[in-house]
Amino acid sequence: MADITARLADIKARIDELAGLAAVEHREHASRLAQTLVGDLEGLFEASPPAPRPAGPPPRAPRDEVERCPVCSLRSYHYQRVTIRESDYGGFEALYRCGSCAHEGWKEIA
Repeated sequence: MADITARLADIKARIDELAGLAAVEHREHASRLAQTLVGDLEGLFEASPPAPRPAGPPPRAPRDEVERCPVCSLRSYHYQRVTIRESDYGGFEALYRCGSCAHEGWKEIA
C-alpha cells in the first residue's frame, strides 16, 4: 500500500503542475504531461488486484438434475455429478449431457 500511496502522491503533484501550465505558451508541455499521467494511471489500474469474489461454498447440486435438452428437446439432459465450477459472469454452472443425442453444455445453476 505504501508503494501505491507514493505513486498517487507523485501523480497528484504532476496534476497540480499541469494546472499551473494552463497558459497558451505551455500547451505542448501540458499535453506531454497529461499523456504521461494517463500512462501512469493505466499502470495503476493494471497493477490493482482483481475484485474479490463473494466467499461461500459452491452449491451441492442443481435444483433440477434432469431437464429438456436444447438440441433434441427430449427430457434427457442430465447433470453430470462433480462438475460444478465458478462461472466467468458470477455464480456457478454445471455440465449437462443429453442421454439421447449426446449434446453437452454448461448451464447456470441457482
